Amino acid sequence: MTSSLRRIGERFQGASEPVRIAVVSSLGTGLGWLTYELIYWLNPLPEVWRATSSWLVAFVLGVVRQHALHRWLTFSHETPYWESLGRAYLFYASLATLGATLNGYLILTLGWHHRWAYLASVLATGVLTLTLMKRLVFVPARSRPKQPARG
Repeated sequence: MTSSLRRIGERFQGASEPVRIAVVSSLGTGLGWLTYELIYWLNPLPEVWRATSSWLVAFVLGVVRQHALHRWLTFSHETPYWESLGRAYLFYASLATLGATLNGYLILTLGWHHRWAYLASVLATGVLTLTLMKRLVFVPARSRPKQPARG
């Protein structure tokens, strides 16, 4: 079983980066949906705030999950783990604000069902994530500015 998993992993790493991005993003989106549904079900807030607050909590939890998945399965880089995770949280904080605002607007102002609003929010933030994440979070070591020597 272990050798089969290793072969699958090697084959996956041999795929082009766009294919790896699509697969890992799809996996993360599915896990994110399940996370959202669980949080929504457990969320004790009044109905008017339940969907958007659940979306935001699921989003924040998803940052760690997606960062790990993309770091280990999608991109090859030498950025230290905590440095890239810190950049991920800074990057995703702006997306969380955008997504929660959109989610609340769709539900509270336009009267959308919370699942449709969830999908629209994920699509909006997902497009931005896919276009900007590699450049802002997973910065290749060679393109980062060199640190002055300490002495």
